[in-house]
Order: sequence, then C-alpha cells, then structure tokens
Amino acid sequence: MPSNAGDGHLFTFVVIADTHVTEEEASAIGGYDVDTVKLGAARSAYVVGELNRLAPDFVVHLGDITHPEPGTPAYEDSAERFHSVYEGLECPLYLVAGNHDIGEKAFAGEPLPLQQQQRTVNDDMIAEYERQFQAQYHSFEHRDCLFVIINGMIVNSGLDCEAQQRQWLEALLAENQGRRVFMFSHYPPYLSRPDEIGHYDATDEPGRSWLLGVLERHKVEAFYAGHVHNFFFNRHVATSCYVLPSVCFLRHDYHELFRAAPGMKQGRHDGAKLGYAVVQVQNEGHLNHIIRTHGRTSDYKDDRAGEIDPLPLVHGLARDRAAIGLDLRQPWCDSANIPTPWGLDVFRRKRIRNDYPLLALWEMGVRDLRVPLDDLADAETRDRMSELAALGHRFTAYTYGLPKGAARQALNDYGQILTAWEVIAPTTSAPELLGDIAALKGRTPVFFNAYRAGAKTFSASHGLAADERGTVEALLALDGARQAIDGLIFGIHWREAPLPAMMAARDSVAGLGVMAAVHVQFAYRRPREQDEAEHNDANRTAEAVAGALAYDELAVFLDNFTGIDRGYYFSGGLVDRLYNPAVGAHIVRHMHAALPAGCQIGTVIEDADDRVIELHTPEGALLLPATDIGPAMPPSAPSRAQGLWIDLASGKMAPEQLVGPTLVIPETR
Repeated sequence: MPSNAGDGHLFTFVVIADTHVTEEEASAIGGYDVDTVKLGAARSAYVVGELNRLAPDFVVHLGDITHPEPGTPAYEDSAERFHSVYEGLECPLYLVAGNHDIGEKAFAGEPLPLQQQQRTVNDDMIAEYERQFQAQYHSFEHRDCLFVIINGMIVNSGLDCEAQQRQWLEALLAENQGRRVFMFSHYPPYLSRPDEIGHYDATDEPGRSWLLGVLERHKVEAFYAGHVHNFFFNRHVATSCYVLPSVCFLRHDYHELFRAAPGMKQGRHDGAKLGYAVVQVQNEGHLNHIIRTHGRTSDYKDDRAGEIDPLPLVHGLARDRAAIGLDLRQPWCDSANIPTPWGLDVFRRKRIRNDYPLLALWEMGVRDLRVPLDDLADAETRDRMSELAALGHRFTAYTYGLPKGAARQALNDYGQILTAWEVIAPTTSAPELLGDIAALKGRTPVFFNAYRAGAKTFSASHGLAADERGTVEALLALDGARQAIDGLIFGIHWREAPLPAMMAARDSVAGLGVMAAVHVQFAYRRPREQDEAEHNDANRTAEAVAGALAYDELAVFLDNFTGIDRGYYFSGGLVDRLYNPAVGAHIVRHMHAALPAGCQIGTVIEDADDRVIELHTPEGALLLPATDIGPAMPPSAPSRAQGLWIDLASGKMAPEQLVGPTLVIPETR
C-alpha cells in the first residue's frame, strides 16, 4: 500500500483489535449473535492476507484475541485456532491482553452480576493467558522508538501485579526519557472527555488519573486501545489517543450515535466500520489511517484486484498540500446517550461523542471545514475545534450579518481558533456593516458572502456570481472595506460547471489584493431523478477537486459533507447518514491520492454533456462522462497502454466503457 506520507516517513506498523476468534463449534458464545462472532477467524484470515501485502514492520493486537474467556472449556481451542490463523503473518506480532483473554476489569460503583464477578481478572487467569500468548505487560524497541504494552484489566484490581506493573512502567519510561513512546492497552482511558463518568468501556478512577498522568509526564506520542469496537480519537495534552474498530463485529449499542436505523443484525453487520489501523511513523509525528475491511473474509474474491497498484493513503492531517474543503451542515461533533439495557452501566447515562465524521474527513484527506459560528459558541464543540485546529485542521465559521449574544462573545474570545470568518449579508447592507466587522475581526481574515433572496422560491443564493468583477470593485471601494474585507465568496450554482466558474472567480479578484473562495453546490435533488443527480454529483465532485488542486489561491468548499435526505430541500453528500463513505468520498480520496503534488488545468473540452479536462504536470485528463459511453480522449492524454486509467469511485482500473469520473495519468509507478 503506497504512501503519501512524504520524505519524512520512517516506518509503518499496523494495529488490529478485537478479533474474537472462537473454536470451530463456537459453543461458548452464549447470548451473542452466533453469525457475527463465528466470522472472527475468517475475517482475521482476510486481514492476514492484506497485512502480508502491505508488509508492515510489525503488528500490534489490542486484545480480545479470542472470544471464550480463561477458565472456559473453549479457551484453549480458541487460542489454538487464533495461532493457526496468524502463524501465516509475515512480520512480528505483539499481543495485548483483552478482557476476553485474561478476565474482566474490576468494575467499581455498581453491583456486579454473579457471572461477571466470576469473570473478573485474577492471578489464575493471568497465568493461563501468559501460557497461551505473551507476557501480560512488556515492551520492545524499533527504530529508536519505544513500544509499551500494558494490561489494562489489572488497573484498579488491587492485585499484586497491578503495583508491579506501575513500578515497571514508571521505571521504563524514566529510563527512556526523551524517546518517542507508543503505548497500547485494551481499555482506553476515556472515550470523549477525561472527566466522563466511569463505565464499562473505559478505565475507572483512580486508575484513569494515574494513566493520564503517565501520558502527560512522559509525553507519550500515541496511545492505542480497543474493546469498544468503534473508532474514537482524543488529544490528551501531547498524546494522540485512538480507540480502534474491530475486524470481527461492531458493538451495536454504539449505533445509537447515528440518526438512522441500525440495519442488519442491529448494526453488528455495519461492515464499513470494521477495520484496522496503518500507522506511518514520520520524522516528526505520525499518521493513523483506518483501513476499512467491510467484513471481508478469507473467501473474498475481487475480480479486478491487482490491475493497478493501490493508490497511496491520504490523511487530513498530512503535510501534503490540502485541496478541497467541506461544508459541515449536519452535526459533526454530536453526542448521544448510549443505551445500557444489560447488567453493566445500567444505572447511569453514558454520553459519548460520535467521531465517525472525523474519521471520514481524515481518510478523504480533508482538513478545511466550514461551520456556523454557533459551533464556536458551544463549549464542547469549541473544545473539539481547538483540539483539531492545533493538529492542523482549518475552520471557517459563518454568520448571517453580525453575530449576536453568545456567538459574538465566542468570536471575540476564541476567534484565534478560526482560519476565517465568513459574513453573509446582502451587498446593500455592506456599508453599514463594515465598521463593526473591522472592530470584531481581530486577526481573523473576513470573507464577504453576498446573500440574494430568491424571487419566486423560499430559497436563496449565497455568494457572488463568478464573473462579478464590477461588484467586487464596488464593494472594495466602500469606505472601510479594505479594513474589513480580506476576501470574497463566489457561489457556483448546481447548474454551473465548476472549473470555468473557478477561473472566472480568479479573474474577478485578480490584482485587487483580496482572496477568493468558491462554494460548489451539489445537484438539486428530485426524487424521480436520483440516479441522474448522483451521477452529476460525482462529476461535480471530481471537477471541483481538480480545481482545488490546481488553484492554490482559491479556497474551494464542496456543499455538502453529509447528504440531506429530509426537509424541504434535498442535496447529495460525500458520506451517508452512518458517515460511511459514499461515491463522493471515494472520489475525493482517490483524487487527493493520485495527484499529491496538484495539477494544472489545460483545455476543457465539452461534447454534449460529456466533459474532458486536460491536466498538465502530469500530462493527463479528467474524464467526466454524462452516460456510460465515455468521452473522447484529448490527444495529449496517455493511452491505456501508456498510463493509468483510474475509475475514481473504486480507485481501480477503469472499465472499457466508462461508468463515472475517470482520471488518466502517466504510468510512473
């Protein structure tokens, strides 16, 4: 799997979690859905094949290696089956003990069912785990980095080995002061906030505070945990804290995070959320990529696999140039109370933030985000914005007119978090707003976004037309405009082709000393034209990304991140309501991956509704067919024998009859 990690890339390792391998008969599954758990070995076998093709330096498994627990008749057989699957792995494998492998954590604060008490970690269980697998806590070195594995189940246990682990860990980290440290445990310290209540899926106090103190004092670079079978990310002081998905099944209680029905097996078969992490370690920092397995098993056959090398991985926080930005209309920092209808956590509310929007942004390579200023006024969302901005995300916040109340105070107090403030207002209101804008903006650049009410509908258009240079000049000639306005917003209507409008927007501000941003609308949705709308959106997405890659001086935002499928006005999006990638997300990711250094736009050729966009450096073309009959190729583009014809929806070799946006570039790999 090639990488866009850059010249500073040192090495790659992989982290997997929660394989839940069971014995052939799966007799110890109890009340769990048999179908999903029995897939553990087959899904692991698929992952082993993928990892061998990736060839990482090593793999770390975060625990719940097996499903049956120590002391059960099936434990040894399940361990044996795990070893038989992973013995084919062609690199070192390091194991973390999970609660299914070594016993449940001591759980304080609520009465435990008798069965749960009997499953709590003890010395006998630890001895059985170490006989079947590896030491319960240990460390190893690689390329001058230290990798530390701890047993999270014994934290707060009161067992003798808890104190021994603490002493060992503190001494180890003290001896390696100044080295880069990566730490691994089955349990995360917390899921959303360090002060959240103790619950089954995180480390309880007082162990949580001790563990967080270790991360802070020793400046641990990254902390990896599993157990929850879902993705979460937090930044605790200088430590990136990841909770990784399972390769076996989804914890379906966490489907409460989504405003959609859970689907097959109550969400347990949401295959797009199964996967593992590829970690690219750089000279400075690291990039964590979640690779979705889609629940594939060893029986999976991909008829087109191997036709071209996989495209490089991209990441929203990579040092490579950013391209497209996204309009986040749907909640992107939302929380939900996770239902607790069983024996643990049943007496509390467990409110958890949904981090799948962030994952979707990262895997597309997106870091520029447009949000309402209300997000900055909300304390929890603001904390998240600040955390992500410090890592490299850039936020543009918009208001209609001047902000009022809490939003105004937030702009005044926390405006430094923002990359830009966007003021939406009629052009006729600009003269009376400019003085207040200049007084409020501080050091935050301001973009003016013209509002125009629809004459015959309830809708309105935002942004200047791309060719309105006269209006731009008139706005900038107003008294105080130069002190208040740093840039102008241009709206690209869904009926307009993105690239010509981008070129016109550049011309409209050329030589005037202001910046320009463009907002590209998706096609208007009509229920009877859904297929047509999706096809148009795919082409618009590819064309908009090409423009963003070509024109550094333009900020380009796609509207919208998540499709809007209810309300008065429908629109498409890049991800679905479960924040799983739709066609648009794949197109964005593959464009960013295939053209990491950007491109230059040549001639735009139109034939009926087909469009061909010539690309320079490298010489190639972006093909946007209106139908399944592909457009004619420009003479400058490489033939199939000379170049890569990439179907942007799949990232694989395009079929002879093009079915959607297709990128043609020279074969250089």
